[in-house]
Amino acid sequence: MEMSKTAIAALIFILMIAGINAVMYGIVRGVMRGGKDDPLLKMMKAMNPAQQKKEDEMEELHHTVQELSKGKDNRTGDSE
Repeated sequence: MEMSKTAIAALIFILMIAGINAVMYGIVRGVMRGGKDDPLLKMMKAMNPAQQKKEDEMEELHHTVQELSKGKDNRTGDSE
């Protein structure tokens, strides 16, 4: 009786490990399967959401600088 309980516990443990491995495989396959983006870059972005916020702020700053540069170029061109 005690041997069968041990065997059942070992079987449950093995099934849990196999299930966890299947889930992890699915996650990694989903990350690696992608479009044009580099899979490792995609995974790094998923691991660090704060970096995405910084990139968004930098992108916004870049657009603002471009708009200001265009405005400055337009003003210098009109005064000539």
